Amino acid sequence: MKHFKNIFLALLAALFLFACEEDEKLIFDIDSAEAPALQTPASGALNFTKDDATSTIAFSWSEANMGVSVEINYILQFSTDNFQTVSEDVVTTQNTSYDVKVSTINNVLLTMDIAPGTETTIQGRVAAKISDHVDPVYSSVSEYTVTPYETLIDYPMIYVPGAYQGWSPGAEDGRLYSYDFDNVYEGIIRITGADGNFKITPEANWTNTWGGSLTATSTGYTATLDPSGGNFEATTETAYQFTVDVDALTLVMEKTDDWGIIGSAVSPYDWSVDVNLNYNGQRKVWEITTDLKAGELKFRANNAWSLNYGSDDADGNLTSGGTNISIAADGTYLIRLDLENMTYLIESAE
Repeated sequence: MKHFKNIFLALLAALFLFACEEDEKLIFDIDSAEAPALQTPASGALNFTKDDATSTIAFSWSEANMGVSVEINYILQFSTDNFQTVSEDVVTTQNTSYDVKVSTINNVLLTMDIAPGTETTIQGRVAAKISDHVDPVYSSVSEYTVTPYETLIDYPMIYVPGAYQGWSPGAEDGRLYSYDFDNVYEGIIRITGADGNFKITPEANWTNTWGGSLTATSTGYTATLDPSGGNFEATTETAYQFTVDVDALTLVMEKTDDWGIIGSAVSPYDWSVDVNLNYNGQRKVWEITTDLKAGELKFRANNAWSLNYGSDDADGNLTSGGTNISIAADGTYLIRLDLENMTYLIESAE
């Protein structure tokens, strides 16, 4: 009898707690919640350079009042369009202040597609959040002027070893990047040679692999990733835009423009042969380090003149079909073609 009495009392206590929790839910009104106020830094310039990468900028805000006793997560966010689109979370904390590393802020700015060296106005705010099932409340917006510096973002990678690059998982030629830090990986890879075989590996080794059979489409190939599959085989030599979704286990390969340089400055120095550029997926540019002679060059796609770029003002900006780019002296040069920002770089690598 005593045993059943204890069970009854336990059930009664549980019901009481549940009722209390339900009452608390009923009295919570998100519309009456008091949002935090972003206090520091005040609107203005956030001045920093690459030399300040390990330094911090102190952000602070007032405490939100949600009307109930509950843990609050504060999330610092940036935007370039008044929060029609929102950056990845800069920081999440339960405190009302946080010293954010300059390198963290800079990386967030770069993921927002703000070009390095470009002064830009951004907006900052703090979200106060108590649950994934309840909309956050937001602070008023502060406006900052920022100029991000160039750095390499450590995007997650997977690899595409194959005959075209010596079957080397992890090699620079054959990397795909998750630009949104999710499980979708992208990049441009040039498949060359009579042997178009390749596989996909999640790590820079052969421990785990994906293979399978490619299905030809009008613009490339599609496939399902099979952990026990054989080599993929592309029968057409060209550059492909790869998209790999490791959750859905899908591969899409779309033929894309293949870029090179040609000119009197480029071997064999007579406008007869293109020198291929290599796609750097981490920077999202085509590039090469090579010897040039004093002369001229242009960028062109697919070994043809239907799509080519020069520069009418010789100012680092590309012009479709524009003036030949002059090279003043013989030497070894780093050359980059940035088709996202329509710019180029040619500088001495000596």
